[in-house]
Amino acid sequence: MLILREVLPLPKIVNRNEYRQKLLEKSLHLFTRIGYHNINMKEIAAEIGVSTGTLYHYFPSKENMLAEMIAWIGDKNVQEYIQRTSSVESIHDRFDMIVDFWKEKSELYENIVLLAIDMYRNTDIDQWKALYSFFAERYTDGMSERLNISRQFARSIFIYFIGLSFHSLAFDGNYEYNRQIDFLDKIFRPVIVDAPDDIDKAARKFKEVARVFLMNSLVTEKKTIAKKIKDTKPKKAKTKTNKAVTKRKVGARKTQRKQ
Repeated sequence: MLILREVLPLPKIVNRNEYRQKLLEKSLHLFTRIGYHNINMKEIAAEIGVSTGTLYHYFPSKENMLAEMIAWIGDKNVQEYIQRTSSVESIHDRFDMIVDFWKEKSELYENIVLLAIDMYRNTDIDQWKALYSFFAERYTDGMSERLNISRQFARSIFIYFIGLSFHSLAFDGNYEYNRQIDFLDKIFRPVIVDAPDDIDKAARKFKEVARVFLMNSLVTEKKTIAKKIKDTKPKKAKTKTNKAVTKRKVGARKTQRKQ
């Protein structure tokens, strides 16, 4: 006798790491825009469409979820830039790509800053320091390698972006952020793009950048005027006058000695 049995579908195999990242991605705006203190795990689960038990299965606490979110979002950002530029050999093209990448990721960098502030306030300080160091080193190494610059230079750029991202929170839209990126482009391009091929050309460009963008215009104008005045003075006449003064002084001293 043939017994027919219902064939049940095989249980779906879930990649734990991928699913954890999806949960983090869905929860990102809740932490950055609603705020760490203004939402709990039950509300997070409801907002992203999972059970509270599932959320606790992947994240034992809200503090743990916040820490994992910062680590995930930072590493993802660096990995994306490295992948985009992995097949690009020209430093010029890589630099163009990273300038566009910085502009594209303005909101992401603002979110990272907001998350980092929340973590600083609400988690163990040693845990916060370890996570910040990991993110800073990851970003520094990636930029240093892809732009062929020193780690110190790359780290300075990273620190600048932390400040710029916080600064941009005070403005609506991306205009102020993009304006600062364009300024950064003008300052760094001679050093990063031009210097490896022609150091003299890079020096001339950077000198022009310093004159136009970095120096106080009034100070620069005064120095320029002073230099022009100095250059137009008759050097020979000045020399003769100095000699005449010297002769008079010597003569006066001899007269005093005779007396």
